[in-house]
Amino acid sequence: MLAAIGGVSLKHWYYGPELFWRAHQALLQARGDPLCLQADVFPHQGLYFSLSVWQDAEAMLTFAHSGPHRRVVQAASRLADVNEFHHFPCIAVPSRDQALQVWAQHVQAAE
Repeated sequence: MLAAIGGVSLKHWYYGPELFWRAHQALLQARGDPLCLQADVFPHQGLYFSLSVWQDAEAMLTFAHSGPHRRVVQAASRLADVNEFHHFPCIAVPSRDQALQVWAQHVQAAE
């Protein structure tokens, strides 16, 4: 399994409705994919995070480059400041707290 977590912050409050609509469409896309084991979005410390867990890297990459997810990625740089996204292998679906801890350690190591 492969987990992906990352966060964004809005550039301006008025971009919120568009970003949230686009992110919701991508979330529905992920949840509808049989190779997606978990998909969630949530706020944490001023950022909006996405967390997804995939059967394998191929499934994650197929999702990442298609449909609503591709479109939200294309619009993201206009709507939000994109923070570090991190992918990591896992043997079980991590909790939000576990994924945030892995993400924070990765971000600190990159600084």
